[in-house]
Amino acid sequence: MRLCMPCTDRPGLLLDISQALVNWECNIVSVEMDKGALYLECHIAFEEQKPQIMKKLQQVNGIHEVIEVTDIPSKERANQLETVLTFIQDGVLAVNALSILKQCNKVAANILKLKETSLEQPLSAYLLDRLLIARTLREGGSFRNREVFLESIGSYCVVSTRPLRNERHEVVGAVVMIRDSRDVRGLVQKMMAATPVTFKDIAFISPVMEKIIEQARRYAVGSAVVLICGETGTGKELFARALHSASPRAGMTFLSVNCATIPEPLLESELFGYEERSFSNILRGGKPGLFELANGGTLFLDEIGEMSIQLQTKLLRVLQERRVRRLGSSHELTVDVRVVAATYRDLEELVKRQLFRKELYYRLNVVPPLCLPPLRNRVEDIPFLAEHFLKRLIANLNHSARGFSSEAIEKLQTYSWPGNVRELENVIEQAIHLMDGMEIQPEHIQIDKKTSLVKLDQNQFEPYQTLAEQLGEIERNILRETMKKFRSSREAGAVLGLSHTAVLRKLKKHGLRFGGY
Repeated sequence: MRLCMPCTDRPGLLLDISQALVNWECNIVSVEMDKGALYLECHIAFEEQKPQIMKKLQQVNGIHEVIEVTDIPSKERANQLETVLTFIQDGVLAVNALSILKQCNKVAANILKLKETSLEQPLSAYLLDRLLIARTLREGGSFRNREVFLESIGSYCVVSTRPLRNERHEVVGAVVMIRDSRDVRGLVQKMMAATPVTFKDIAFISPVMEKIIEQARRYAVGSAVVLICGETGTGKELFARALHSASPRAGMTFLSVNCATIPEPLLESELFGYEERSFSNILRGGKPGLFELANGGTLFLDEIGEMSIQLQTKLLRVLQERRVRRLGSSHELTVDVRVVAATYRDLEELVKRQLFRKELYYRLNVVPPLCLPPLRNRVEDIPFLAEHFLKRLIANLNHSARGFSSEAIEKLQTYSWPGNVRELENVIEQAIHLMDGMEIQPEHIQIDKKTSLVKLDQNQFEPYQTLAEQLGEIERNILRETMKKFRSSREAGAVLGLSHTAVLRKLKKHGLRFGGY
């Protein structure tokens, strides 16, 4: 029986209540005062005695009313707290000043592998240290969103702590909130996910592209590493995203990194992450690498041929063992990531020159590579792609252009497109801004001022030259002619569809400098 009795607080009130209950053989369980009312919980021998007991208590001096309630305030608050702790998705636990575990919800128990018998028991020294509880109790400070490694789950967790203080401001305990880093990253990635790309988004009409897409669809359902080869601007990342969207991992994360644009030390930390203070005191809190962030999904390594031998060795180990270790850490994490790699370089030639690890090359060639043809080798796709880009761009630009003249289409088909599909899209967008009628004319297509590829019949090849050597000569001629017309690697890169760093590397490779010599 639980009763609420609004009353006047006076000395002896509880004694008079106890005397009123003596003859009824009531066992008083708890009594508490809350907001001008006395709450009483007691056990009675017979349920039919309840009305007489309540009438007797009503007669006690100072009792204004006797009301039966479902719970007394302290138990009601405890039930509400338990409901809240059960409902929230974060782990929450509380300890007292002696490190005795006083509160622990199911999420925290699951993360820390704690049993129900752990309540009212001292927390282990390992958890006190890892969860920053010992420091919170000792220093009286709070920690917010600190990433820590927990052996119990073999992964990292985000931990926040706060000290509990009494009226004298003394630390009497601590509250800890724990979040599994994988859950946090999953939520962030869902919020930041880009619009998925599918194979239907790849525009083409040529038989060669149809064959490659059929091949890519077959690869998508598997889990093997896929290597995509092709010149800059042929759509390697587009294919990688379509592979991900058509795979069983479509609902998970897709991440990409260009190995050619990030300096080697930074690329290593980007891929594998780093532990707190691995480099300096400036880098605090640590950082997960792309393999961790893409766990369960797909990681696209663009321009993998530019990766150093040292990083290739680490990458090979991850692909073989499916485990990754942050820089400066002694902990290894199990990861399930499908790798899609891309390159414009001849990896077999790099292996011969000992610039690419043979073992990694074989690992990347588990299935035959997807070799994307340059735009000049699928001329029939050029008008189709031009119309495709025109429709999409005029919708975004609110333009009234209707199409291309036959002379404009002919001009597009006779150009060599060193920047491939990416360059074609840029040229179409530029033409829309230059046109003054309803139809794009040849004069609106600004490719005369751009550097065209040297025609193949202008290159005299020796019969003993390999394909790689012949392509190298073509690349050298392209670069030499381009450098004669532009004053910086950025300008040349914009025309060729390359980053300025890629242009500089190619110039060094062929022994060229600006001016073409």
